[in-house]
Amino acid sequence: MHPTVIRSSSPCMEHNGAMSILLTGATGYVGQHIKTAFDSEWQILGVSQHGDIDQNIAACDLSDEHAVVELTQTVSPDVIIHAAGDKNIQRCERDPSLAYQANVQTTLNLIKAFPDAKIIYISSDYVFSGDRGGYRETDPISPLTVYGKTKASAELNGLILSDQFYVLRLSALYDGEATFLRFLREQLQSGKAVDCFDDAFYSPTFYKDFLNVLDKLVMTPKLSNRVYHVCGQRISRFFFAKLFARSAGFDDELILQASRLHGEVPFLFGDLSLENTMTCESLDVTVGTHHAYLNSLEVLDENSIAVSNL
Repeated sequence: MHPTVIRSSSPCMEHNGAMSILLTGATGYVGQHIKTAFDSEWQILGVSQHGDIDQNIAACDLSDEHAVVELTQTVSPDVIIHAAGDKNIQRCERDPSLAYQANVQTTLNLIKAFPDAKIIYISSDYVFSGDRGGYRETDPISPLTVYGKTKASAELNGLILSDQFYVLRLSALYDGEATFLRFLREQLQSGKAVDCFDDAFYSPTFYKDFLNVLDKLVMTPKLSNRVYHVCGQRISRFFFAKLFARSAGFDDELILQASRLHGEVPFLFGDLSLENTMTCESLDVTVGTHHAYLNSLEVLDENSIAVSNL
């Protein structure tokens, strides 16, 4: 598939003093947050698999090297924010070849086609095994899933092939319309109890913290590190659900303790939590608490971001 290019006034995007950004995965959950937050500050050309004419997002199959080369005729970005990929863990397990194309080949094609651009690669806590948690930016990666292995491969290839390649790992990104919170809201509104694992830990990432760190990575000319983590505090899924129920005014007794060891949820590991001290210190950023963020989500429901699959 060749790109359906939505052109600016010239063959290449004009800077007009603004940072020129190529945003991949622009119709996805992460991409939509980025585009909404920075559209007025940066000159963004968004691309996704199928595009969206109404949102000025071009269609481009990034796994097709020729399509990516053709894209270079339209955009000459200062920075590429690479948020595209296949994040469906079970689909990646079923089709490793497709996962490789979506998560690795797209990255290689972008590096080759845009050798002068800074690339910020949006990665995942799944590059770790989840056996101990508290993973630091400098810890060795140890993925167990096909999804995690392809994200890890993209990271390693990028860091080797380009000295302008930077990794930004997230835990589960959330706002008021995150899939898990939307599910909880629907169940609790109906008065239904929800089993949540008290032995599955992670460090959910509030979307504003993610955008703050991303802004720093884009706008800082010389970054001191190559790998960054943006995440919240370590918490179990059970207590995160409890916090949400209380903040949203639901009966938190409807959130029931369960063990992942007795469930049928594949690839849910014991502790995938990230640690972000080095990121916070090097970029001079702070993160808030889940309690404060969840209490702020009420205003987001009316203005939630509509998303489509990548």
